[in-house]
Amino acid sequence: MKFYRSALLGLALAAAAAAPAHGQSVRANVPFDFLVGNQVLPAGEYVVSSEGSGNTSISIRSTEGHGTVLAVALTCAEASPTAKSRLIFHAVGGRYFLSQVWASGRASGRQLPKSQAETELAKAQQPAKDLVIAARLAR
Repeated sequence: MKFYRSALLGLALAAAAAAPAHGQSVRANVPFDFLVGNQVLPAGEYVVSSEGSGNTSISIRSTEGHGTVLAVALTCAEASPTAKSRLIFHAVGGRYFLSQVWASGRASGRQLPKSQAETELAKAQQPAKDLVIAARLAR
């Protein structure tokens, strides 16, 4: 029983450390149109924030009035904290899909699942290439 409590506590602490702090946001200028799920967002400046108490979703908000998209996002991790905030896109068949969001100083980020459109394009085209856009912490 003691082992199970320790394991459960360890998992809870790991999950809390992996999830971005509520309200933590990154800001980036994206120079191309891109997709989040099935929604196309125009080029421009965006703020990406964790949403909800369980941090299971993120919001991608245009600072230029193009609206906000909510998306389910999973936690992803690196071995050590990242030095720079960044957005990672998959480029497939001339289209760009938001894939990951990283905030500087954190070893965990947020990863969006591949959409059906990205999966179908990847099957018909060459493999996806990662494109990294520099971001900064939004205050």
